[in-house]
Amino acid sequence: MDKDLEKKIQDALEGKANDLTPTVDVLGSLLAKPWVELDSGVKASQFEKLFSDAQVDSKSKLLSFRSPYLYWVAAAAAVILVFPVYFLMKEKAPVLEPSGIVIQEIQGRAFLSSSDSSHKVALNLGESVALGQSVSTDADSVLRISVSKGIGLLLSPNTDLEIVKEGKDSFRLKNGNLLVHLHKNLKKEEFQILTEMGKIEVRGTKFSVSANPESGVEVSVLEGRVAVLKEGETDKGEQVLEPGQKIKLGSKGFQRSFLRDQELQDLSGKFERLPVEEIPRNKDRSFVSKDELFKEYQRLERVVLTDKTVQDGVIIDMDEQFMYLQTLDKEIQIPREMVQEVIQVR
Repeated sequence: MDKDLEKKIQDALEGKANDLTPTVDVLGSLLAKPWVELDSGVKASQFEKLFSDAQVDSKSKLLSFRSPYLYWVAAAAAVILVFPVYFLMKEKAPVLEPSGIVIQEIQGRAFLSSSDSSHKVALNLGESVALGQSVSTDADSVLRISVSKGIGLLLSPNTDLEIVKEGKDSFRLKNGNLLVHLHKNLKKEEFQILTEMGKIEVRGTKFSVSANPESGVEVSVLEGRVAVLKEGETDKGEQVLEPGQKIKLGSKGFQRSFLRDQELQDLSGKFERLPVEEIPRNKDRSFVSKDELFKEYQRLERVVLTDKTVQDGVIIDMDEQFMYLQTLDKEIQIPREMVQEVIQVR
């Protein structure tokens, strides 16, 4: 007999609660009944003595087995009853694929559920979430999760988010509001948010998505670029949002507008709660063509210098002294006093 299972049976017989307790309770009720036909050679007084040694205590619901023989009979019976159920449950238990997603912060109450069950369990800090599972927040609750190095999500109150099994870094926002922060140095084309109305593909670093069955989907971009595609109409092209823009997707299609100053300020403040791990830039990274460079950053710039020379690439950072430009060959730094003009090529 498996030692762990034997220990569980013994604990259950001694009154310690575990997953075998219901089975032992049933076994006790069966032993409490005269279900064994007496052999003609066994006197009634002998049976009554055995029965009294194995009687059920009505107060504690605990079987007291003073006879070793009855103890092992009960253990064997428990094994016979438990093993088929145990292995059946083991065979039918779904295999959960790890996703790397970890719970970083819970304010209020947040829950975990699976696609094959309607039951929800409370989430705890540091807990992992598998592919195919869903996380949700209660009213007045906030949940922050880490997807992987450099990627973080923040769920607002009354938000329901599924970690999709198919594809890498895919999420289905069923309802509520979601903040997405991807470090600017990450490769982003495989990250996407799915909704009932359409799909959001990441080209940028900081944006929010709201989904409501009645009002539709709204996407707001703080940094980088985001592409929005309507469900069932991906062949008609995508709507690409720039920083400071938002778009609504409803039954009548797209409605694009700009974020007001207060909206930008509020959105920026929300992202203070969603830091991500720093990702260093690969300064020696190269590209085969300008098309490949554009596909990665979704833009191309031309920097005209004071000596009339020109550098084509993507401005990826800037500080008080230098402009950092990703060219086809590598990242270069240009003194800011040498920059005469920047032209948007694509």
